[in-house]
Amino acid sequence: MESTHEIPAKYMEAWIPLLQELVWPFTILLILFFLRKYIPQLLGRTTKIGALGIELEFEKAKEFSSTWSNEFAGDIRTGVKSDDFSSGVMDLMEQFSKEGSYDYAGIDIYGGRAWLTSRLFIFSTILSKARGINYWVFVDSHDSIHKKFIGYIDSRSLRLQLSDHFPFLSKAYTEALLEVFPEGENSLKAADTWQITQLVQQFLKGIQKDYHGVRIQGADRQEIEKGWALLKDKVTLEKARFLDINELRTICGEWILSDAIRNLENTSKENLAAKILLCNERLIPVLNPGNQFVDMVDVAHSKKSLMKNGSLGQNMGG
Repeated sequence: MESTHEIPAKYMEAWIPLLQELVWPFTILLILFFLRKYIPQLLGRTTKIGALGIELEFEKAKEFSSTWSNEFAGDIRTGVKSDDFSSGVMDLMEQFSKEGSYDYAGIDIYGGRAWLTSRLFIFSTILSKARGINYWVFVDSHDSIHKKFIGYIDSRSLRLQLSDHFPFLSKAYTEALLEVFPEGENSLKAADTWQITQLVQQFLKGIQKDYHGVRIQGADRQEIEKGWALLKDKVTLEKARFLDINELRTICGEWILSDAIRNLENTSKENLAAKILLCNERLIPVLNPGNQFVDMVDVAHSKKSLMKNGSLGQNMGG
């Protein structure tokens, strides 16, 4: 008959605290093992931020930025008719065709004066495909307000919502794509500046028409016919609407997210850990105490930083 040796309870009690201490280091090592191939990509993109006595390391997301205008063509977000969308905008389109990828792009609606819905559709579609942009952050600057945070949305949802509300934009894009890139959207990743310029020009041709009505002086934002915006040249109508905060919320609905890390320097580590832990997005915005957009940070990297200093473990355990 085999003998059975029982471990005294007092020895088990001595081992339990040690096992509890080893749980989180082992968890961190396991996560790092599965993320090891991504670690080199994180170097050079981190910043340390203090939050109520703890120093956290965040990976700042890479932002795509553009001037959106030049002295030759003007502002491509609200103006420039299709016939003029040519060599005069090549320097702006060059930013679309450069090598490299980006995590997000910021859209400042400037009180509803800066963007047409049609331009948001075409530029967000191209940049998402050509430069890999995953998120679009919307802010509003007007009067004394600068970059007040509205919300953010992923590229796929933005395109679906724009297509749903403005199916004619999707139709015009498909026709332009077949004209310039008959092999399909995947060609955008290797497209040169001229090809992208031609794509936008063909798209605009499908949604513009001449305006033969009475010239209206002064206003720089006009919807002469329902669903048709008058461009700054006062002779061209574009099937679009000016993007103000109400239009944005109507288009995006529940898909636009407002969750963010707010007032980081005065946020408790428990609340910060909970905020990051519950975030299901790849990136999360950071706002200052005035609700102004500061940056986007990588959620997975933030979770690792919290686990590194023990904040996440304490939050989950407490």
